[in-house]
Amino acid sequence: MNTSNKLMVNNPQPSFGSILYRTTISHTVTYFVTGVIAAILLGYTARMSRPDVAPIIRKITDPILIASTLFQPFRAALLAIVFYLLRDVLFSNRKGWLIMWYMLVVIGILAPFSASWGGIEGMIFFNLPLWDHLVGWPEVFLQTLLLSVILTYWVDHPKSKRLYVILLVGFILAMLLPIMALSAA
Repeated sequence: MNTSNKLMVNNPQPSFGSILYRTTISHTVTYFVTGVIAAILLGYTARMSRPDVAPIIRKITDPILIASTLFQPFRAALLAIVFYLLRDVLFSNRKGWLIMWYMLVVIGILAPFSASWGGIEGMIFFNLPLWDHLVGWPEVFLQTLLLSVILTYWVDHPKSKRLYVILLVGFILAMLLPIMALSAA
């Protein structure tokens, strides 16, 4: 019996609710943390206010951008549907995290079906320097990597209390901080 079959015997297939719950929390936390770090380290405030970029992107102080983390549970629900449909490949598989990450990078970042900033179609259709497309890659590659590693581990180890507590606290903070920032404005 190979390793992935042994894992499946010990771990029954996760339910949709389990994947939805864990995806919502994992995605929202990784989105918030990597977004804050990237905004600081990659100088998003200055980049977003450049004359050639400002007409097509919101300022970092825009209320909708501040509230963006609050919309992530809806995005996570869409991801959870796909993850559930692919649960045989993604979970209880030693390389499940890598498969998930590769899928997110290829379909979500490099080759989405729309002309998006940082994707191949965006590089063709947007009149922006190549650097403007590449500068955001560290953020989105890191966020999708963290999501893939954390989510597959958590689904495969559902009784991990330490991970549950850390992610739940992170989720609550990721929801409260934008609300507090919007309330203070």
